[in-house]
Amino acid sequence: MTIQQQIIKKIEEFDTIIIHRHVIPDGDAYGSSFGLAELIRTSFPEKKVYVVGEELDYLKYVGTTDKIEDSVYEGSLVIITDTSNAARISDVRWKLGAFKIKIDHHPFSDEYADIEWIDTSYTSTCEMITSLLIENNLEINDNGARCLFNGIVSDTGRFLFRGVSEQTLRYAAQLLKYDFDMIDLYSNMYTQSKSMIRFKGYALLNFEETDKGVGYLKLTDEKLRELNIDENSASSQVNTLANIEGIKIWAFFVEDKENNDIRVNLRSSGAAVNEVAKKYGGGGHVQAAGARVNSWDMIDQMIQDLDELAKNIKEW
Repeated sequence: MTIQQQIIKKIEEFDTIIIHRHVIPDGDAYGSSFGLAELIRTSFPEKKVYVVGEELDYLKYVGTTDKIEDSVYEGSLVIITDTSNAARISDVRWKLGAFKIKIDHHPFSDEYADIEWIDTSYTSTCEMITSLLIENNLEINDNGARCLFNGIVSDTGRFLFRGVSEQTLRYAAQLLKYDFDMIDLYSNMYTQSKSMIRFKGYALLNFEETDKGVGYLKLTDEKLRELNIDENSASSQVNTLANIEGIKIWAFFVEDKENNDIRVNLRSSGAAVNEVAKKYGGGGHVQAAGARVNSWDMIDQMIQDLDELAKNIKEW
């Protein structure tokens, strides 16, 4: 029995299924959780399916989280999507489920579920859910296809990132057979507020660069308030520094006053930035990783480590 068949069997066994995603969710986290929910509702209409977790305003066009009581977890199947380690699961009540399944495309971090489908060959968890749909002849509605397409587009950078394969494009094409407005979806994904455009302008005018090709921006809590942008929104714009001549690795370091730490967002055109993130208690993909550290001194040390990494890679 394949891992996909095991997952389907468990879905068939449970009446109540609750889907979680990671904290500070992105397009793939939203898309995979809501897309999987619609897949289950369409393929197994007798099931009670809920999606829980932290919400972000800019992603509410994908779906709206359910508010449920603790009692709903009794005897339930919990499925966690796009989340490599337990500490990053949004809503700690996931532990209350009778059985847990992880579906994730990030490198292995820690084991927390009874069944773990981890496959880094996929560009996104939404691509994994689409594989579950297509390869097992399951059903999904138009909205579910929209959610999955959203996540694939989001995590592949509109199919520009490394790792995009024939399979990725084939699955995306299959989703486009469903009845949703792709142009409207792209409008929701990429239309930006004037304040966000001004923030990007600030980032481009004020980023710093090392001799070896590390571009970075430090954002203190005071600067965030001055720019009228929150920590989550600022962090999500790290790719503002992508595709700049001479920059091999780019990073945003964003102070989180509420948690008394600094959020690290690392990206690269080829360097294994996840190895640097791991050194500081974080992790992620080879070319897209993150961490949280406790001081600006640690950030300065991290910049030195990134500079050392950058000197050994060619420009993209």
